[in-house]
Amino acid sequence: MKKRAFILAGILFSLVVMSACNSNSNTAANENEVTVIQAEYPVYDTAEEIVNASDLVFSGTVTEINYESLNVKSETGADPETGLAEASEIPYTIFDISIEQVYKGNVESNSISIKRPGGKMDGQVFVVEDASAIEVGETYLFITQTYENTYPSLLNVTQASFDMNNPEVVNNGQENEGITLSEVLEYLNRSATNR
Repeated sequence: MKKRAFILAGILFSLVVMSACNSNSNTAANENEVTVIQAEYPVYDTAEEIVNASDLVFSGTVTEINYESLNVKSETGADPETGLAEASEIPYTIFDISIEQVYKGNVESNSISIKRPGGKMDGQVFVVEDASAIEVGETYLFITQTYENTYPSLLNVTQASFDMNNPEVVNNGQENEGITLSEVLEYLNRSATNR
């Protein structure tokens, strides 16, 4: 596993500056602005690595997409998802999903909401660089990590959601490198057989 090194602190600075600017300017002018967020997250080399790093893997259809500003904090050091040590409001996209099949972990309902950094906040759109597309009405395999008192999170923005209709597409944006849905499903099937 490698780490893709980006700086999430830049988003915090941008949010503070924009909040100050918004109080003195016309917010309608900001509604069409898009800010690209750069974040640090693990990048996985194999299907085995990414599945083993998760605690919940499932397929489902996205039923709704919403946006929330969440207070990111950690009581014991840096937040595992963002690397931030202090509480900060971060825009997140919340995906509501109707679950079709659970491959790893447990879910008590037939629906779930998961989060990914980026979204809309104060009329501005924040997009995480190289994030995979996730759209309402489409079916994906999601590889997530659960946390106490918040939504489960995608393991990263490029490799943790796979379009169920495109099993050979690589999601990390690198040609001829990365992990495909077929590889993940093959590993999950082997793991289930060996239990």
